[in-house]
Amino acid sequence: MKHAQLVLVLFFLSISFLTKAQTGIILLGKNAEPVEGALVNVLGTSQVKVSDQRGIVVLEITENSKVNISHVGFKTTEIEIEVDSWQTITLSPNTTNLQSVEVEGFLENTDLSEQAGAISTIGLRDLQRFDRSSLVQAVNSVPGIRFEERAGASYRISIRGSSVRSPFGVRNVKVYWNDIPFTEPGGNTFINLLDLNNISGIEIIKGPASSIYGAGTGGVIKLKSTVPGDLNNSIQASATVGSYGMQKADVIFNQLSEKNSLTVKAAIQKADGYREHNAMDRRILEMDALFFPNSKQTFSVSWLYSNLFYEIPGALNPLQRSENRRQSRPGSIDRNASVDNQYWLMKLGQELEWGRAWKGKMSIFGSKMDFENPFILDYKQDEQDILGGRMEVSRDVILADKPASFVVGAEFQKSFFSGKNFGNVMGQADTINFEDDINSRQSILFGSFKIEPMKDLFVTAGLSRNALNYDINRIVDKVNNNPTQFNKEFETVWSPRLGVSKKLNEDLSVHFSISQGFSPPTTTEVRTNEGSINRDIQPEKGTNYEWNVRGNLLNSRLSFDMAIFRFDLKESISSYTNGDGVVLFRNAGKNTQQGLELQLLGEWIKDEKQPLKNLSTSLSYTFHAFEYKNYVNDGDDFSGNALPGTAKNVVNLQVNASFIYDLDVNLSYHYSDAIPLNDANTVYSRPYNLWNMNYSYLIPKKKKTQWEVFGGVNNIFDVDYSLGNDLNAFGNRYFQPAPSRNYFIGARLKFSYY
Repeated sequence: MKHAQLVLVLFFLSISFLTKAQTGIILLGKNAEPVEGALVNVLGTSQVKVSDQRGIVVLEITENSKVNISHVGFKTTEIEIEVDSWQTITLSPNTTNLQSVEVEGFLENTDLSEQAGAISTIGLRDLQRFDRSSLVQAVNSVPGIRFEERAGASYRISIRGSSVRSPFGVRNVKVYWNDIPFTEPGGNTFINLLDLNNISGIEIIKGPASSIYGAGTGGVIKLKSTVPGDLNNSIQASATVGSYGMQKADVIFNQLSEKNSLTVKAAIQKADGYREHNAMDRRILEMDALFFPNSKQTFSVSWLYSNLFYEIPGALNPLQRSENRRQSRPGSIDRNASVDNQYWLMKLGQELEWGRAWKGKMSIFGSKMDFENPFILDYKQDEQDILGGRMEVSRDVILADKPASFVVGAEFQKSFFSGKNFGNVMGQADTINFEDDINSRQSILFGSFKIEPMKDLFVTAGLSRNALNYDINRIVDKVNNNPTQFNKEFETVWSPRLGVSKKLNEDLSVHFSISQGFSPPTTTEVRTNEGSINRDIQPEKGTNYEWNVRGNLLNSRLSFDMAIFRFDLKESISSYTNGDGVVLFRNAGKNTQQGLELQLLGEWIKDEKQPLKNLSTSLSYTFHAFEYKNYVNDGDDFSGNALPGTAKNVVNLQVNASFIYDLDVNLSYHYSDAIPLNDANTVYSRPYNLWNMNYSYLIPKKKKTQWEVFGGVNNIFDVDYSLGNDLNAFGNRYFQPAPSRNYFIGARLKFSYY
């Protein structure tokens, strides 16, 4: 069924969701999160209602009425409500600071001031302040993280140096989408399958989080797709055009009532690309349905389809870059180096409360992927089916007269992978070289316990049991003429974590945590492109020690979050390239990774009556001193050398200004030190200073219609830099040049109905 037809079918199905006319409001706070426990008083009557966990309040009125809304964490608001309608109201917090940000973190769902560990959030408004065609700028505003776009839709994410083993794609980072793993059990994550339209909020945990979320010493990224209250009963459509042939269009439909919600999203994005052989084409269709039988139970259904194609221009050596930085690597065009990836995902979920203190969250999911990748050296065709589930049960308790809570759960994934590797003759699959069937099984049992032994002192302990097994059956082997089958079962690993947080006062908290993590080799690192099976490679294991200080200054106008950490990693995995240019992997001994990460948020002006209504700044600073502790390879001693792929100093600054007539302007600055690109530290990227500017303007609302125009310019001063470099590259092909100065402009229409 074609996309347009399917959207129409889903639209007409949504009519069944309509219920009899009601009057209600949905209360949202920071990052469009529902506000529970707000008091809503219908003025002139005795009617007082309390918002539920979804932020929903159903009112019993027969005419337009004024209501007063109050909550301890937000400013009291008085507005007029139209009868027989549903309206969304965003409440303003009493203070805007990091201390008051609520995060899920290690499954505790509390204020950041009570959680030990480096946790950052990016809300929908933050995402919209940047280039709306990509996540890159928004994620790179977080200290300790480097989001790279090596070519259009070719992403790589490094959290505290985790990309040293990722020549392409996302590895050593666990990614969740709508509370289910988006990272496959083989350890790879195709985050480029998601459009910005599929993401309304991001939470990032830096460093080992195996005690709750399983393997990945880099960290965890949790993506939330939809906040129904932010969309309620509306149709949104937007279109964007930009430099180098960039075109993007998307549509969002939402129908929300007291008992159910249906959201349908569709997006198309195309671009010719900055370099030769750099085009991309991504098409997305998503459906999210929620059912609320009562205030303590929610059923959810999510369905996602993504069709992604992008060309691979390849890396350049220094001479090629100086001659023409927009050229592709020789052979890329002739061999049609590219990726064609089709992906389907289905999720069924349930959240419920029972008794006075029990809560549960359960999901089952399945996905299917067809992946085709002609490259200069070969031609890959992969198919993969995944089944899985995740369950969490939590309870608040009183232990020795002290408030406490615990969470226990399990996560399971099973993958059925079929991969074929052919020769590449002028972009067409030739004779098969080898074919593998790989069955992967991953299971996690986890638990976390939190107690407040004395006022404002919080102690959290977590533990998980992680198991992973690869069953590899080489059916065809024309390279070595040795078809074989073997089972690679990694040692079961127990990963503990201990965190202690102390609130010294309302404006200052200190934290300490120690956690162990591990990261087994991915299927791509075990089954390499030149035909060998890497049986000897071992998992990474490490221990992370972290200190955090969070607080507010200048009457809460300035808030800060500082993390100091040391991560000792054993059997670290590093990539290298053989004489044929094939990327391979090996264990690289011990690493010592020490660093400091600082974020400052300032709210300098906030006055709705002035021409400059709001002025805020965000400054993040990263200092990473990462080095090989003990690494000798083929007689070369790299001990003491800096870890490839990580800059020592990184600075990101944002200035956000809101003017009258709803004009918002965002100016951002990004500085990166030179980055070592090989183990020997003989080649470095150039340091660079990058400036970007974005704006948005909300045209005054007319009845139920709201227009927004937006645009911006990236790389204002036309800096020559690479946003993603190949590490330990053969033939000195290290550099993936990023676009020069480029522009974009777009418009969004939101039509609300009741």
